[in-house]
Amino acid sequence: MKNIPVDTSNMEFRLADDVQPKMKNRETGEMKINRQGVPVYEATVMVRRPERRAELMTVSFPSAQLPDLHAGMAVELVDLVGFWWEANGRQGLSFSVTQIRPVGAEQYAA
Repeated sequence: MKNIPVDTSNMEFRLADDVQPKMKNRETGEMKINRQGVPVYEATVMVRRPERRAELMTVSFPSAQLPDLHAGMAVELVDLVGFWWEANGRQGLSFSVTQIRPVGAEQYAA
């Protein structure tokens, strides 16, 4: 799987909903963890670019604890990448970041 970096310099992001745990198995309630054993969360983000309509996208990111990020908050997506996936006859484009932090925050502890 090849990660494709996304240039975010001309984009604004705002959380469309509260951050949620990314589930590995919804039936058992098992949360997804990354290769380093860190829980993975997901956020639905409204993306605005000049001269374009706003769009929604979902991004996944690792965090040791549930981040204090809520709907309506302006955020920065750190190291946004897209990647193409294919599984069980399905395929799609997904997005991930190394960190989500409120706009203007120096650092958000992951």
